[in-house]
Amino acid sequence: VAVIGGGESAVATDAKPAPPKPRRTLPGQPPEPRWIYAHPSSESAPLTAALWQDRLLVVTSESQASAVDLRTGKRVWQRADAADGQAALAAGDLCFVAGPTEFLWLAPKDGAVVHRLRYADGFTDLPGLQVGRLAGHSGTVVWFTGSHTVTVKAPKPKKGKKQEPDKKVVQAHLFAYDIVRRAELWRTPVPAGRAPGTPLYRVVAERPADILVRQEPSTLTPADVKAAKGKGSLRCFDRETGKLRWTKQYGTAGPNVGIAGDESGILYASVGADLQSFEADTTKPLWRVTGTEGSYFGTPLVAGPFVHTTERSQQIGAVERETGRFVWRRSTEVPAAGGAPALTVSTTGETLFAADAAQVTAFSAADGERLWKFQDIGLADPKGETVSAPYRALASGTNVIVQRARSFYAFPVA
Repeated sequence: VAVIGGGESAVATDAKPAPPKPRRTLPGQPPEPRWIYAHPSSESAPLTAALWQDRLLVVTSESQASAVDLRTGKRVWQRADAADGQAALAAGDLCFVAGPTEFLWLAPKDGAVVHRLRYADGFTDLPGLQVGRLAGHSGTVVWFTGSHTVTVKAPKPKKGKKQEPDKKVVQAHLFAYDIVRRAELWRTPVPAGRAPGTPLYRVVAERPADILVRQEPSTLTPADVKAAKGKGSLRCFDRETGKLRWTKQYGTAGPNVGIAGDESGILYASVGADLQSFEADTTKPLWRVTGTEGSYFGTPLVAGPFVHTTERSQQIGAVERETGRFVWRRSTEVPAAGGAPALTVSTTGETLFAADAAQVTAFSAADGERLWKFQDIGLADPKGETVSAPYRALASGTNVIVQRARSFYAFPVA
């Protein structure tokens, strides 16, 4: 190769070119992403995103489900059958997706449907079953709610009285289903929710013998809301049989406050402006930490010896599970607006991520050192729409996948 410059001739050399020096990262800047995936603007916007066996990022939308290779960031398949699906889960060597009308088991290589279970076929004794969002999962078992409408015959009227019409009554159940064996394990009746009737549950804590669930406030009936008198409640179900063990309230904790539990039976809930721990079975209060002025705690994250806290004031922290002592507490430095940031911890437990409407902030989980911040630029096109979707973080192996609307970034983490 000849290069002309300044009238001097270039001298040929057999020396190998020196490897490029790594780009210096300024303090606070995120590391270079290993890949970036942009969901096509010609397709429906993502509804859910989930990780499958640290190999695939599965994104569902109104039109289809798509799989992205977690090593390369390249899309490897699309499947229209799985449109409107919920978070993908590992079912042995297959990818399980719960859709509005059926369960699907997809081949991870190409997205082909290996098994299909329509609710109308799998639950024939519950005609017209409407399945709600998955409440949670553990291993090969998923828990979900469902409801259907039955006709209750009116009693025979007394002599001289008019016959009352038959009634349409909604019946609801909580199900446990093994997605590897493709078999229902149990179902148990639960109170119907607000019309159209399917109550939505979220698993708050998993224990060896039972699960603790909370009903989403938006599905509580007016009668349920009135009876609760402003308090929230948890239900405890046996993991083997589905039998309801108890229903309890915890202090003055409301029906929609941030709450999480651990495997030992301790709950951590936002109560007023504070975060309080309780014994799940006895409702006995254990410790309380004070929130920041004018704020409230969001959903805490239990990880290792800590309960990681998040507040509307943008304060993130780590509390000792045993004592309630704050180990550290720091701000994301985002102006307080909206709700508390959502928390995610890396697979090693060393890095904590706080995702909100403005950015993702990475902290050292042990001492609260603020490591870096990341903001997506949104649509660069001058005529592009304004992106208002919040950020989300998913931990995967040595990466954290950051999502904002159609954009996904794979950042290396400790």
